[in-house]
Amino acid sequence: MDSGAPTLSGAPETTRSIWPTVVGFAATRMMGNLFVRFPYVFINQISKGLGVDVATLNYVFAARELGGLAAPQAGRWVDRGHMSRVIAFGGVVAGASCLAAATSWFPLFVVMMVIGGAAKISVDLAQNAWIGHNVPLDERGRVIGIIEMTWAGAFLIGIPAIGLAVEHWGWKAAFVTTGPLLGLAAVASGARLREPDWVDIDEEEALLPAAVTVSNPTRLKRAVWIFCFLQPFAQMVVFAVNGDWFVTELNLSTGRLGAVTALLGVAELIGTIITVWVTDRFGSVRCGMWGMAIAVPPLLGIMAVGTNVVGAVGLMLVMDVAIELAFVAVLPLVSELDVNNRGKAVSHVFVLIMVARAIGSAMSGRIYETGGFNASIAVAATACAGAAIALWWSHAEVVAEPVEVSV
Repeated sequence: MDSGAPTLSGAPETTRSIWPTVVGFAATRMMGNLFVRFPYVFINQISKGLGVDVATLNYVFAARELGGLAAPQAGRWVDRGHMSRVIAFGGVVAGASCLAAATSWFPLFVVMMVIGGAAKISVDLAQNAWIGHNVPLDERGRVIGIIEMTWAGAFLIGIPAIGLAVEHWGWKAAFVTTGPLLGLAAVASGARLREPDWVDIDEEEALLPAAVTVSNPTRLKRAVWIFCFLQPFAQMVVFAVNGDWFVTELNLSTGRLGAVTALLGVAELIGTIITVWVTDRFGSVRCGMWGMAIAVPPLLGIMAVGTNVVGAVGLMLVMDVAIELAFVAVLPLVSELDVNNRGKAVSHVFVLIMVARAIGSAMSGRIYETGGFNASIAVAATACAGAAIALWWSHAEVVAEPVEVSV
């Protein structure tokens, strides 16, 4: 949508090469997402091992989110034709940081968390830019949805496996097992990519995998930015404190808490699967808007049912499905915000997401302590409604003309 001088070729790769690349991306993302998620699950064990309290670790994890501020630099490298290098090198750095975080020295742990977070985001950014260049827009929702399933996969498959390692060898085992696998997956997936060539803008337009028409590019860009701040903010405000709410308000036992947590992982998976089915058919803007709008009633319903466990947990699951659907549905649009500099476009959005998560993480405790879980729900519902309104306000119609490239 923005003009620019030389840019990267958007010529799609052959059908034969698409799926091995997607599988490699998914494997790398799986391990990267595991690196992000398992510290929250095993936070008590990690805090005891490091000799710090849980609140301090939460601040460390919030600081890790701010590692995403390095995304613009990674975006510049991507737009200069270094997608494969960013994926491979970023994955090695993230993996090495995860491995080095298996230390009892707290200052080193903090540094490794921040570096690892920045490197992991760089890998995600390069993968999304590659997809933007090589997968037609009208089929991109399916590809991105499959890769995004690894968030739920990390929770449903990776966490239980790591739990066994932690049980037998202690909290450091989580870092020692995840780090090397992350580095290896990134090198394997990044090394096989064909580096695109520099071409002129006219040639780039001819090589785009799909012809994209947007009714109001400026509004669309602003709407996506608003959405990409409010969606993760709403999610973090709720999920950063719902564990305590489950225990103190709903009186869930440890066993039931584990079951509910697993159900939330299943809900994320369901939301992503629905996205794979509907996004390419109905469009990213429409699916993102309806997903966020659908998330509002169950959030408000939680306030109404109070401590009714079945009702509250059921509504929480519905909200989780809707909000995950919305997020994954909008991702295919991100690289189209600047087709000449896809790495830059993705990096700007990733910065917004990371900042939103950090702010949401930092504010969640204060909101919860001040007004209880109902206050958290009210803030989240307002943010969800704002994200839905932003996409509606964009009045954007994104039309992709199909091409003969099957993924």
